[in-house]
Amino acid sequence: MQLEEQGAIVTFTDNDQIGKWAKQAVAQAVQTEMINGYEDGSFRPNAHITRAEMAVMIARALKLPLKANSVTVFADDEVIPQWAKSSVEAIRAIGISSGREGNKFVPSETATRAEAAVMLLRMLEKKE
Repeated sequence: MQLEEQGAIVTFTDNDQIGKWAKQAVAQAVQTEMINGYEDGSFRPNAHITRAEMAVMIARALKLPLKANSVTVFADDEVIPQWAKSSVEAIRAIGISSGREGNKFVPSETATRAEAAVMLLRMLEKKE
Protein backbone atom coordinates (compact mmCIF):
# COMPACT_ATOMS: atom_id res chain seq x y z
CA MET A 1 0.00 0.00 0.00
CA GLN A 2 3.12 2.21 -0.08
CA LEU A 3 2.81 3.36 3.49
CA GLU A 4 5.43 5.69 4.91
CA GLU A 5 7.25 4.40 7.97
CA GLN A 6 6.07 6.84 10.64
CA GLY A 7 2.63 7.83 9.45
CA ALA A 8 0.72 10.94 10.48
CA ILE A 9 0.49 12.45 13.91
CA VAL A 10 -2.56 10.87 15.49
CA THR A 11 -4.80 13.17 17.53
CA PHE A 12 -7.77 10.99 18.44
CA THR A 13 -9.37 11.75 21.78
CA ASP A 14 -8.77 8.13 22.81
CA ASN A 15 -5.14 7.77 21.64
CA ASP A 16 -4.24 6.33 25.02
CA GLN A 17 -6.47 3.33 24.29
CA ILE A 18 -4.59 2.42 21.09
CA GLY A 19 -2.22 -0.44 21.89
CA LYS A 20 1.47 0.25 21.44
CA TRP A 21 1.61 -2.58 18.91
CA ALA A 22 -1.00 -0.78 16.73
CA LYS A 23 0.07 2.88 17.00
CA GLN A 24 2.28 2.96 13.90
CA ALA A 25 -0.25 1.13 11.74
CA VAL A 26 -3.00 3.50 12.87
CA ALA A 27 -0.76 6.49 12.11
CA GLN A 28 -0.03 5.11 8.64
CA ALA A 29 -3.72 4.47 7.97
CA VAL A 30 -4.51 8.05 9.05
CA GLN A 31 -1.77 9.40 6.80
CA THR A 32 -3.16 7.60 3.75
CA GLU A 33 -6.69 8.68 4.72
CA MET A 34 -7.90 5.08 4.99
CA ILE A 35 -9.25 5.99 8.41
CA ASN A 36 -10.25 9.26 10.00
CA GLY A 37 -12.09 8.28 13.15
CA TYR A 38 -15.53 9.26 14.33
CA GLU A 39 -17.26 12.65 14.41
CA ASP A 40 -16.58 12.97 18.15
CA GLY A 41 -12.81 12.80 17.50
CA SER A 42 -12.40 9.24 18.76
CA PHE A 43 -10.91 6.21 17.05
CA ARG A 44 -12.49 3.52 19.24
CA PRO A 45 -9.64 1.02 18.87
CA ASN A 46 -11.43 -1.71 20.81
CA ALA A 47 -14.72 -1.51 18.93
CA HIS A 48 -15.73 -4.14 16.39
CA ILE A 49 -15.62 -3.00 12.78
CA THR A 50 -18.85 -2.97 10.80
CA ARG A 51 -19.12 -4.13 7.22
CA ALA A 52 -19.94 -0.54 6.20
CA GLU A 53 -16.78 0.77 7.90
CA MET A 54 -14.67 -1.93 6.28
CA ALA A 55 -16.10 -1.07 2.85
CA VAL A 56 -15.19 2.59 3.32
CA MET A 57 -11.63 1.76 4.40
CA ILE A 58 -11.10 -0.57 1.44
CA ALA A 59 -12.47 1.98 -1.03
CA ARG A 60 -10.21 4.64 0.45
CA ALA A 61 -7.17 2.34 0.42
CA LEU A 62 -7.72 1.61 -3.28
CA LYS A 63 -8.55 5.28 -3.97
CA LEU A 64 -11.67 4.20 -5.84
CA PRO A 65 -13.69 6.89 -7.58
CA LEU A 66 -16.91 7.35 -5.64
CA LYS A 67 -20.21 8.60 -6.99
CA ALA A 68 -22.18 11.08 -4.92
CA ASN A 69 -25.66 9.93 -3.93
CA SER A 70 -24.91 6.33 -4.86
CA VAL A 71 -27.51 3.63 -4.69
CA THR A 72 -26.36 0.05 -4.24
CA VAL A 73 -27.79 -3.08 -5.84
CA PHE A 74 -28.22 -4.74 -2.45
CA ALA A 75 -31.71 -5.67 -1.24
CA ASP A 76 -31.06 -3.78 2.00
CA ASP A 77 -29.86 -0.58 0.31
CA GLU A 78 -32.19 1.50 2.50
CA VAL A 79 -30.29 0.53 5.68
CA ILE A 80 -26.82 1.21 4.28
CA PRO A 81 -25.69 4.56 5.75
CA GLN A 82 -25.41 7.34 3.19
CA TRP A 83 -21.75 7.92 4.18
CA ALA A 84 -20.95 4.34 3.13
CA LYS A 85 -23.18 3.73 0.08
CA SER A 86 -20.75 4.89 -2.59
CA SER A 87 -17.94 2.81 -1.05
CA VAL A 88 -20.15 -0.27 -0.68
CA GLU A 89 -21.20 -0.04 -4.32
CA ALA A 90 -17.66 0.69 -5.52
CA ILE A 91 -16.15 -2.38 -3.84
CA ARG A 92 -19.06 -4.52 -5.03
CA ALA A 93 -18.62 -3.33 -8.61
CA ILE A 94 -14.99 -4.47 -8.69
CA GLY A 95 -15.68 -7.82 -7.04
CA ILE A 96 -14.34 -7.27 -3.52
CA SER A 97 -17.66 -7.86 -1.77
CA SER A 98 -20.76 -9.61 -3.01
CA GLY A 99 -22.84 -9.33 0.12
CA ARG A 100 -24.50 -12.08 2.08
CA GLU A 101 -27.45 -14.40 1.57
CA GLY A 102 -30.49 -12.79 0.02
CA ASN A 103 -28.36 -10.16 -1.75
CA LYS A 104 -28.02 -8.22 1.51
CA PHE A 105 -24.99 -6.23 2.55
CA VAL A 106 -25.97 -5.99 6.25
CA PRO A 107 -23.89 -2.86 6.87
CA SER A 108 -24.23 -2.76 10.65
CA GLU A 109 -23.13 -6.35 11.17
CA THR A 110 -19.51 -7.00 12.05
CA ALA A 111 -17.33 -8.49 9.37
CA THR A 112 -16.41 -12.08 10.09
CA ARG A 113 -12.75 -13.06 10.07
CA ALA A 114 -13.38 -15.04 6.87
CA GLU A 115 -15.07 -12.06 5.18
CA ALA A 116 -12.25 -9.77 6.24
CA ALA A 117 -9.62 -12.17 4.92
CA VAL A 118 -11.37 -12.53 1.56
CA MET A 119 -11.97 -8.80 1.16
CA LEU A 120 -8.37 -7.94 2.10
CA LEU A 121 -6.94 -10.51 -0.32
CA ARG A 122 -9.20 -9.27 -3.12
CA MET A 123 -8.16 -5.70 -2.27
CA LEU A 124 -4.48 -6.62 -2.54
CA GLU A 125 -5.12 -8.34 -5.89
CA LYS A 126 -6.78 -5.16 -7.21
CA LYS A 127 -3.89 -3.03 -5.93
CA GLU A 128 -1.33 -5.00 -7.97
